[in-house]
Amino acid sequence: MKASTERTKREERIDDLDVRILDALQDDARRSRDSIGRMVGLSAPAIHERIRKLERTGAIRGYAALLDAERVGSDLLAFVRVFIDHPRYEGAFVSAVTSMPEIQECHWVTGSASCLLKARTRDRQELQKLILDRINALEGVRQTETIVVLSTSKETPRIHLDAMEDRP
Repeated sequence: MKASTERTKREERIDDLDVRILDALQDDARRSRDSIGRMVGLSAPAIHERIRKLERTGAIRGYAALLDAERVGSDLLAFVRVFIDHPRYEGAFVSAVTSMPEIQECHWVTGSASCLLKARTRDRQELQKLILDRINALEGVRQTETIVVLSTSKETPRIHLDAMEDRP
């Protein structure tokens, strides 16, 4: 049993080569295994095995196409601070907002608000319906505060991995 646990811990450890592979995939998840292999000095089969390990251990959760919100008609971006009366309402709240397609992210935060939602809608009217008719109507929601984004200077799904290179 101890050998199995040690192998699992060793398998979950991310080394410098894994960091370089993850960086390459963040740049372009459709990049070929052969291309990544040339970048890091490994064969395509070795890259394939490392990527499978990263997927298996959860370091890679999935792959997605990055869309241009304006071109697909979801121009309005808003952040919604939600104030929940009591922790007993949190489970139902999370279930409800995770089923709302307009909600891209839900974060539990420090400060006076309970959570912060990132929402994308077609327009102000759709945002108003989302907030007033759906979010504020949830049991336990005391109030919301909405911040509408006027423009975005930077938005990226990329995770900064330089700090991982210093890990033991």
